[in-house]
Amino acid sequence: MRKIVYLLLTIAMCNVTGKTVAQSEKVWFSVKDGMEDLNVMSKVENNTTSFLNACNDAILTKKKPNFPSGAIAKASVKTINSFWETTPMYCSKTYISEKCLKRPSGGYQVRNIAVHIPDAPEGQQDQEIVINFTPTGEIDNISISVEETRYREIMEDYITLDDFNRRQVIVDFVENFRTSYNIKDIKYIESVFSDQALIITGKVVKIAPGKDQAINSLLGTEKITYQTFTKKEYIQSLKNTFTRNKYIDIQFEDLDVVRHPKNDFLYGVTLRQKWGSSTYNDTGYLFLMIDFKNEMQPMIHVRTWQPDSYNGRELSKDELFKLNDFNIQNL
Repeated sequence: MRKIVYLLLTIAMCNVTGKTVAQSEKVWFSVKDGMEDLNVMSKVENNTTSFLNACNDAILTKKKPNFPSGAIAKASVKTINSFWETTPMYCSKTYISEKCLKRPSGGYQVRNIAVHIPDAPEGQQDQEIVINFTPTGEIDNISISVEETRYREIMEDYITLDDFNRRQVIVDFVENFRTSYNIKDIKYIESVFSDQALIITGKVVKIAPGKDQAINSLLGTEKITYQTFTKKEYIQSLKNTFTRNKYIDIQFEDLDVVRHPKNDFLYGVTLRQKWGSSTYNDTGYLFLMIDFKNEMQPMIHVRTWQPDSYNGRELSKDELFKLNDFNIQNL
């Protein structure tokens, strides 16, 4: 067992956006297991430690983080800085030890790093992040993670080794997809939608009362109407949304992953989405049909959104969009 010697640096109490930040100490990270190359493992440990402490220092000084040279891959510096600008955070842990996973696309991943996001809505400030690394140990992406228990359930439900690898990619994809909305990365969102993508959005509308009270009682006072969009229309609408809102905060819950019974490259992802923003908030069910023919660049062919309830009741699973609701013969 390796000896880890470190200094504990007490950080004074400070105030961030009107909220008190609890005392924390210098963060140290180590890899529990999962790596054979000790040189790369040392880089992963040092770069993670440097990243988390730079975040803590930035919160204290109310300045941009000063990430050490070489800790972040050059191609990812802009993305990491954008993540920080929309999601400033700090880690109150003193010592973190987590397993390092190998990514199917190459490189490594560390999960379960607890952080506090002061600017997030009340009740959603304590979250966990995922850090991805290049094969040589530099940080190349940060994302907000899905709930760890659900992650394990999804991974344990695999059928073949290829299915296991794709499920790992799907979770990574979903986490990046969510984070791209939070940081308003319109280029990434545009890149993951097929040019022929079908986008369906539902909304609850009130029904005008009729003369027959029995019919009114049977039909209820609300119904869900659906509208379809092309990729171009959806991206333009999303650009307008990003411009109108100072912040976007999306939460994903109840993630479910299903492989198509005949097409091994096609997966359906269903989840409960909580959308929070400066001007609008809602909760609903998001469905994504993701194609893995090019496993290095999965593509979304279908995206649907449905409100989670109407007429005083929640939608049942049978009412949610799923893989067999769409014609996939041309995929």
